[in-house]
Order: sequence, then structure tokens, then C-alpha cells
Amino acid sequence: MIRKAIASDCEQIADIYNNYVLNTTVTFEVDPVTAEEIAERQEKAHCFLVYEQDECVLGYAYASSYHSRTAYRYTAEGSIYLKNGAEGRGMGTLLYEALFSAAKELGIREMIGVIALPNKSSEALHQKLGYRKVGVMERCGFKFDQAIDTSIWQRSL
Repeated sequence: MIRKAIASDCEQIADIYNNYVLNTTVTFEVDPVTAEEIAERQEKAHCFLVYEQDECVLGYAYASSYHSRTAYRYTAEGSIYLKNGAEGRGMGTLLYEALFSAAKELGIREMIGVIALPNKSSEALHQKLGYRKVGVMERCGFKFDQAIDTSIWQRSL
């Protein structure tokens, strides 16, 4: 079931995200986050959804402000994370489609995706969902003693 995230989800969401923080270059954060930090992010997001099964959060997606300047008010950055081992079951597609609907209802017109490279599965998901690659920023991140490129993707709602 996909639903709006609630405060009691924050611990499970932090656990999902911290796997990415500690073990991958998917996110450029390097320190684990707390449930309280997730709650703050939940509050600031345009919309924040979870995929729940048997009272377990298996993934989440949210749309946040792409930039703070007013002219960007109809543009949001989408983010999605799945619990380790939950990949490849279609949850990412379902979460993103629900996120698009929720964001559109809020007046969002453009979605931006930022993907740390290499990440073939994320690029394939974004392409499948109608995003188009609009650029690459080279060596803009540095984690685990390596420079990391990011690709920027855009999708109109």
C-alpha cells in the first residue's frame, strides 16, 4: 500500500536511508540521519509517501523544493529509496507514479531527478518513467575517496 508518510514511519525511513548513506554513493550524505531529521524533512517536503506492506516500510519517495528562489516554485526534486533487498519488484515505479500524482495536485509542473553515477538501475527507472537526461555534472561529489559525477533528469507533469 502506498500512503502519506506519518511520524511513526520516521525510524524505518531513517534505517532505509542510512543503508545508502553508509554503503553507497547514491546519496552524498556521509553521516547517518536520525528519525528526528527525517521528521524535519517530512515537514519540509511538498509530499512524502511510503510503500508499506505488513506494517513494514519497504520504500519511500518524496518531492522537495528544487531551489529556494520563487521562480522555481513549480519545480520539485524527486527522491526515492527502497529497503535493501526490496529492489526489482516494481515498488519504485509505483512510488514514483504516486509521487507524480501527488505533486501534480500541488501544482508542481516539473520534476528533477539527480542521479549519482554510475547507477544503471536508477537511470533505467527514470527513463522508463518519462524523464529525459538533461545534463551531467562532473566530479561534483566526493565520497569514499572518489570523485562522483551526477546526471540531471527532468520530467514534465
